[in-house]
Amino acid sequence: MPHPTHLHRHTLARNIAGGALFLCVAFAGAARAEPTPIEAAHQAYHQGQYERSLMLYEQLAAQGDTEAAERAGYMLMLGSAVYGTQLRGDPSRAATLLEQAASAGRMHAVFVLGMMNGSD
Repeated sequence: MPHPTHLHRHTLARNIAGGALFLCVAFAGAARAEPTPIEAAHQAYHQGQYERSLMLYEQLAAQGDTEAAERAGYMLMLGSAVYGTQLRGDPSRAATLLEQAASAGRMHAVFVLGMMNGSD
């Protein structure tokens, strides 16, 4: 028959291992949380899903997100020159979104608007 101290050690080790496994699973689950809307738009962009990314950015811009407005405006300014057949340029929409971002102090939007206005 095993000595009582050995049983206690075995039980303690099993409980520690079980607790460690629980924490690993819990943290892994937390790491897989849904991305925020802006993160989802960024992910789509970096995966080459430009139409989806633009749609998400424009939805966020309509809700007042100036970073999204800036990114959508820039994408619409560049259009097919950068994004191929996935995106057609739309200078009018681009200007509206970039103005939204610039009026909130987004300096890149101010710069891009200046470039757009200088190219007229």
